[in-house]
Amino acid sequence: MSDNAFLDGRRLSARDVIQAFLDEGHDAGVSQLRILLRDGCGDEVDELAGDALLAWPPRARNLIDKLLCVVSEAALARLAARTVDVLEQAPPPDMRELCDLIIEAASLQIGPALQAQLGRLFALAPNRGHTCEDWPWRAAQAEDVAFLADQLVTQDPKQRRKAFDCLLETRRPDALALAIDAYPTMALPYPLPQLLRSVDHDGPGQPLYPGNCAHLIFPPDYIEEGSADPAPGAQHPSWTLPGDGALHRFGGVGSGTCGLCAGRLHHLVTLPEHAIFGMHGADASALSLEVCLSCLGWERGMLFYRHDHNGLAHALDHGAVIPQFPANPLAPTEVRLAPTPARWTWQSWGGGNLHRVGGPPVWIQHADYPDCPACARTMRFAMQLNSYLPTTDETEWWLWGSGGIGYVFQCHPCRTIGYFWQCT
Repeated sequence: MSDNAFLDGRRLSARDVIQAFLDEGHDAGVSQLRILLRDGCGDEVDELAGDALLAWPPRARNLIDKLLCVVSEAALARLAARTVDVLEQAPPPDMRELCDLIIEAASLQIGPALQAQLGRLFALAPNRGHTCEDWPWRAAQAEDVAFLADQLVTQDPKQRRKAFDCLLETRRPDALALAIDAYPTMALPYPLPQLLRSVDHDGPGQPLYPGNCAHLIFPPDYIEEGSADPAPGAQHPSWTLPGDGALHRFGGVGSGTCGLCAGRLHHLVTLPEHAIFGMHGADASALSLEVCLSCLGWERGMLFYRHDHNGLAHALDHGAVIPQFPANPLAPTEVRLAPTPARWTWQSWGGGNLHRVGGPPVWIQHADYPDCPACARTMRFAMQLNSYLPTTDETEWWLWGSGGIGYVFQCHPCRTIGYFWQCT
């Protein structure tokens, strides 16, 4: 098997990769895909996102995400439109599964390109019953909200419920207002505030996350997943976004003391206040985000800290515990903030660099916003850190439970920061 982008004297093609999977097995196909993603030109990679992808072998479906994140937006948009055509032909289960994967990726990466297809997608319901089923509706415009309003008055309860869920997922103020008005007629087992928080809102025009988003960019070789060249090919583009130039302290020992175990806090990252508190933060001030990793999630589900005007953390939770699982500090380094392009504003768990400041959170379980312990107002999402962060013990990675995500929330009037994590 060739180890470069040429095969028998000609350029490696999308068909060659698929044929390798079919004729020579999974390992050979992975090898060829890695070569194409690493060495192929943009047109050759985009060729894989054409009709060729619809012939993708079922045993190689776990590689689809690695391909769809590196093809051009135009190629992915063409593929998504073709996929909707295929779905209307009532494809067999294997093909339906592939179509579902493509629509899920497109709804995250190029949502506006699906806007013209929303009426068809409402009827076809790719990813039916899964969390991502209604994601395409994040691209809804006013005419799409009007379409959903019409579905709310039909006699079919399943169609009405889907329209209600799609209205919520649009996150548009006009759509959320319609959903709130319709809620009393829906006979749903969930309270309305819980449904609104499931789409990261407290009400119409009241998002619980900031609009601006940035990715943390780590030095080479700090994180294995984000620094090496992971098989089967190029790494996810969100790992290599251009940073802002400034370096921010990450990891190491904190300055504060845990109110539960009396141990030193673990320093996560020091960032400008405005990166966490938004427009309410002082431009020239820095905020040191510190938490007791030994107690968080094990001794208390959530931990809260008040930050003084020097940006230092003071514990609000008090007690006397001996941690079951004492944690080492995260390995110290410096990171940059990279403004997030529109394509990676929405991400799902397991895909790419999920170390993010601002933007919508990537939930592993259900959306969960704590109340500020000082004022009882809902705290807003500030940032998140993914798993597999190295610690000062070179044999140990920090996993937020078991491959989870750690979430950070803020209440700027009280200068309170809250933490918890989710895992499977």
